[in-house]
Amino acid sequence: MRLFSRHSLALQTSFAEIKRRALELSAVPIGSPGSVGIRDVKGRKFYYRQFYDARGRKAADYLGPADDEEARQRADAIREQIAETTSLVKEVRILAAQGYVRADARMGAILGALANHHLFRLGAVLVGSIAFGALLNELGIRAPAFATEDIDIARGEPLQLEAVRSFEQILAASAVPLKAVPGLGPKAATTSYRALGSDRLRVDLLAPARGREVRTQAVPELRAHAMALPYFGYLLWAPLESVVLGRESVVPVRIPRAERFAWHKTFVAQARSVTSEKRAKDLLQASVLIAALVEDAPGGLEDAWAALPQGARSKAAAGAKAVVNQLERAGHERAAETLKGLL
Repeated sequence: MRLFSRHSLALQTSFAEIKRRALELSAVPIGSPGSVGIRDVKGRKFYYRQFYDARGRKAADYLGPADDEEARQRADAIREQIAETTSLVKEVRILAAQGYVRADARMGAILGALANHHLFRLGAVLVGSIAFGALLNELGIRAPAFATEDIDIARGEPLQLEAVRSFEQILAASAVPLKAVPGLGPKAATTSYRALGSDRLRVDLLAPARGREVRTQAVPELRAHAMALPYFGYLLWAPLESVVLGRESVVPVRIPRAERFAWHKTFVAQARSVTSEKRAKDLLQASVLIAALVEDAPGGLEDAWAALPQGARSKAAAGAKAVVNQLERAGHERAAETLKGLL
């Protein structure tokens, strides 16, 4: 059984149009699009945006007095955002019914908060399984996208933020309750944030390590720390503008290039412990992308292999041999032969 199938040209065109419109929005509404109305409070009228937050609770944002010109302009701008987002979400539902990957409301809210604070525009990159889903949408293919509770945000170079806010404060703008996960040692810095209670949602901040060891690295502009990973800079080179389709919004993000994502997964699969349950997922994601790329972008895999750091090649090659087996079993002979030729 083949590892992927292709969406129709009509659906791919619809996705491209949704992406174009989403990239033009000035902000992502957090929670449901909602509506803008006027409330009477003790004889004075005020603009409010009323909506449901990512947990399905009624919420409202104060926009200003109804007799204030700046508040009126703010309300009009938000009405436009709401109308456009509502239209986009309707079209996303059609794509999702046909197999396009869509994030849940909590993830959309968190990614929206990061986008509204310009992290992606300034260079942050979404990685992990959510990025894999976005790559499937970009490639116009349907494949197992893997349910995930992890949001992995990578920061390669320092982000030139206009306002000084901590990563924790930016996450709080999503209205999804998160708390810092204590480090492994008494003085270890936090690099992860997780949802309260039994919810398994987790946000990890990642960065490239300067050496070959995993360590904790300060991210001063976010008043935070990241888990620094060896050879991670390879994945973050020249990321793509993309979008994450959500249930309540469409969020502009940056994601890795598919060919680098694939080689990175072959490396990571071998770098994990033998008992890690994520190894099979890594290899299947690499297999899907390689099968699609050999058909769509001849030469891209070869260029990405040539750029792979020497220190990562032995593990990446070992992982790629397992990928060859998956490709052959699924009937992707050309992709398997291409990979064997590189190895």
